Amino acid sequence: MVIECIGLPGSGKAELMKLVGKELEKREVDYINVSLKMKHNIIWKLMGAAAGLLIYLNSDARWLRDRLREILRGEGGSQSRYGISGDPERLIRAIAVYAFWYRRFIRSHKLYLFDEGMIHLITMFCADHKISDETFRKIVVASERGIRKARLVILSKVPVEEALLSMDTGEGSEKIFGKTEGEDRAELFREWDRFTEVYKSCFRVLEIQSGEEKRKKMSRVFGRIRQILSETDI
Repeated sequence: MVIECIGLPGSGKAELMKLVGKELEKREVDYINVSLKMKHNIIWKLMGAAAGLLIYLNSDARWLRDRLREILRGEGGSQSRYGISGDPERLIRAIAVYAFWYRRFIRSHKLYLFDEGMIHLITMFCADHKISDETFRKIVVASERGIRKARLVILSKVPVEEALLSMDTGEGSEKIFGKTEGEDRAELFREWDRFTEVYKSCFRVLEIQSGEEKRKKMSRVFGRIRQILSETDI
């Protein structure tokens, strides 16, 4: 099973996944926090660096790469407005790799946690490139083909104003978003928030408020995990 978190910078995605991990440990459930592994484990870092080769070795990954290229060409070759997510080809390769691994992870007995997974990447890119809602939906539909089963997407919801404040106080991803400031950053975050709402309106999402009490958060998350597992054959 795959659990991934989406939401604005400073919405507590990483902390939420750590809490989920601790609760899984209490229940003696086997899991891997992939986001933490990719940041701190040299073997996982090397795997990530070599993952782009999967596109050339896997027919599903190649299909997704070609489909995403077709969709983005229809958008008219959008450009990064805020210098955050850069070249569309990098996004295409990253999504193809995410989808490849998700298909394998959802067949495993383990739970795989991502505080910044595939949908986070797509929403950030589309906000930065001012992608239309229709194109955003097409990208998501293509990317999620075959991977919705045994997968939970959690929206960690925080007001745009709080996300901006977390950047100003140095508590957010300043390394990435330091390229923006003032109204540019506010506009980027508003676009990002809008795309999470578009995603929530079209696809199955568990929304968690960033200020929600810890016990209530975990009760809702594990209730949804049990529901998804009861509906699947893993």
